[in-house]
Amino acid sequence: MTNDRWQQLEELYNAAWKDRTVLDKADPELRREVESLLAQEKGAGFLESPALEVAAQQVAAEPGQDLILRRIGIYQILSLLGSGGMGEVYRAKDTKLKREVALKVLPDAFANDPERMARFQREAEVLAALNHPNIAQIYGVEDRALVMELVPGKTLKGPLPIDTALNYAKQIADALEAAHDKGITHRDLKPSNIMVTPEGVVKVLDFGLAAQSREHEEGETRITSPTRSGMIIGTAAYMSPEQARGETVDKRADIWAFGAVLYEMLTGKQAFRGETASDPLASVLKSEREGSPIPQSTQCRRQGCPVQAKPNRTDDSVDVRDVK
Repeated sequence: MTNDRWQQLEELYNAAWKDRTVLDKADPELRREVESLLAQEKGAGFLESPALEVAAQQVAAEPGQDLILRRIGIYQILSLLGSGGMGEVYRAKDTKLKREVALKVLPDAFANDPERMARFQREAEVLAALNHPNIAQIYGVEDRALVMELVPGKTLKGPLPIDTALNYAKQIADALEAAHDKGITHRDLKPSNIMVTPEGVVKVLDFGLAAQSREHEEGETRITSPTRSGMIIGTAAYMSPEQARGETVDKRADIWAFGAVLYEMLTGKQAFRGETASDPLASVLKSEREGSPIPQSTQCRRQGCPVQAKPNRTDDSVDVRDVK
């Protein structure tokens, strides 16, 4: 099935969901496929309609498309939104509440991987602990899928006007503050994990690498993470030096990443970059970067994000929230 054909099928399905009469004027083949899809709304498990089975096989010829036109629990999968190391994210329809959601699906191949499963469980727990307008919500867990808020809009990109960049920066800092107040460090803050809605609302996504501190009864703080000590995780261009060295990190790593994101919002360029994958890590460890366009008078510059060493870097997102 071509992308154009799939788009036609998807549009007709969404229209027929609200008004079945639109099928009267539809292409006969598309109509048959959509009618088969709608007829299975009350079924359980994956759809087994012959027409959908054929369509699913055609779509599955494209990487990451094998679940389209199928169903996980009550969720009808409509299209692929993106993919990454922890699986694919799909747009889906909640057939009970009649709303669209995002499904983050862990591939079957990871089912027997304790580390991957631990990250999956950690992300679900972290998102469940957070309730903030600048953080994408989780609605539940279905088999090996996280059911999340579907955020419309585009990922964050620069360069942006200063006022717009600072507006977005404040919202990102608010999200970080909410997470840090719960003892949660994101550890992978970057533009591709930040969505901006058409209304200008920022949503921080993907807490799959997050770590959470837990207070012992005697007052000792322990950082719990589904990754091994010494493992380098995250995205090189946005890692703090301690993160790049594989050390235990705290919320100051997010403050560093916040500064790198702010730099990119203002310039359209990464603060730490290079020709090879290892170059950004080398730049981070040496704290090398171009002259910053962030005015010396801004709160962010005074608090040392992202370039200050860990002991001198602010450890509170409140310090950078009111940048101006």
